[in-house]
Amino acid sequence: MYKTLITLSLGALPFVMVPTTSLAQEEFIRIATAGSGGNYYRLGGGLASIYNDRIDGVEASIQATGGTVENLDLLADQEVELAYLSGGIGQEAYENTGQFEQRPEGRYEGLRAIATVYPNPQWFIAIDEDIESVKDLEGMRVSVGTQGGAGETWWRSIMEHLDWTYEDIQPEFTVHDSAIDQVRNRQIDALIWPDAPGSSSIQQIADTDRGRALDIDEDIIEYMADQGLDYAYTLDADDNPFGDEDIQTFASPITLASHEGVSEERVYEMTKAMFENKEELIGVHPLAEYMELEDAAENLPFPLHPGAERYYEEQGVL
Repeated sequence: MYKTLITLSLGALPFVMVPTTSLAQEEFIRIATAGSGGNYYRLGGGLASIYNDRIDGVEASIQATGGTVENLDLLADQEVELAYLSGGIGQEAYENTGQFEQRPEGRYEGLRAIATVYPNPQWFIAIDEDIESVKDLEGMRVSVGTQGGAGETWWRSIMEHLDWTYEDIQPEFTVHDSAIDQVRNRQIDALIWPDAPGSSSIQQIADTDRGRALDIDEDIIEYMADQGLDYAYTLDADDNPFGDEDIQTFASPITLASHEGVSEERVYEMTKAMFENKEELIGVHPLAEYMELEDAAENLPFPLHPGAERYYEEQGVL
């Protein structure tokens, strides 16, 4: 009887181990985004769905985060495999400049780019009727974005150009929902932070009938265009919910990034799946329309990942 039991137990072992081995072969792809419901979050969700449906051996998921700066740290620590981030800030991290100057040298040297995804233009919205220029913001209550985020980083550069400090304005470190509430409650005089064309947050501000979208001052655009990856940008009238005029501003590219710890083959598969299923991504968020294969390897904050590079060479765009 004992011999029979032992034989059955040993015979059962391979069947118990098979699923364990199978699970060990699953590769988790964690995608760092930003706040839930935002552009990064929605695009990341669409990307995760594509990967789960079309790449064997992958289990992809999205992770809500504080945005670009946190995403850079998550990539550097290899706690996620992919992340959306503002290209200009990504370049600062890779080069240990700007707000990353005091970070350990080489902390971000393992970051690798996959693609330029869409433009992220600066919005300048005046609530106070006397504001016509960024230079009119002196002494005003101004929403400049969350501390350490892309908007506040840009505002610091603008202040540097104007020879201002935070004592020259009354800063509000708000963005999106919190800033919209401030507009409704007449608690701020202006907003100046980046958001994508067609942004729901910008539309909600326009719906309050309490703001005007203004051009950024030409000298500020020129100054910002000389800083890293930022460039002069025209927001089309179709993307201006405040009126029927184009808006002159500047923008930074939004980058999908990875790190050198993710294999070339896996990144090749993910890059290929993303572009081959672009229409599905557009269905998740219209911003995916800006994702063009011909421009994907342009204006990047750090070197291309070899897997992405292989795909672009295969497609004849490198």
